[in-house]
Amino acid sequence: MKMTADEFLARYAAGERDFFGIELIDADLSRATGWEQNNPVGQTITGTVLGEGDLSGTNFAANDMRACNFSRSKMVRCQFIAANLTRSCFVGADLSGTTFEGAKLIRADLREADLRGANMTGVDLTGADMTGAKDDGAWYESAFFCDTILPDGTFLEGPHPVED
Repeated sequence: MKMTADEFLARYAAGERDFFGIELIDADLSRATGWEQNNPVGQTITGTVLGEGDLSGTNFAANDMRACNFSRSKMVRCQFIAANLTRSCFVGADLSGTTFEGAKLIRADLREADLRGANMTGVDLTGADMTGAKDDGAWYESAFFCDTILPDGTFLEGPHPVED
């Protein structure tokens, strides 16, 4: 079901929390706050601006969130398990303790993001830019790096799977 950003925000403000199957395309939800009780699992939310908000604790598992903008958002302990985050922007976002297990972060912009303690198990970081990201304690088991810029600026050319 397609929904405008204004309709989504009005329904959310009215207390609705079940948005399964909605489709938000090129919506600006940057003024949305208080997402910690939301559970938008399995949705298509492509090209959406969710930047500069507090989305901490939100479960975005299995969402199609290609080309979304999460710049400077607070997203502590979010769930992006098996989410498609291709070409999404997380510049300066606080993603500490977030789970990306099995997510596609292909060509994602993770510059200056806080990934401390993030679960990056099985993620695909092909073409991702992680320049300046803080990733102390991040777990990269079975992750896939190909033409990826690492936090220290090193360009990791070619396929480099991380073994278990």
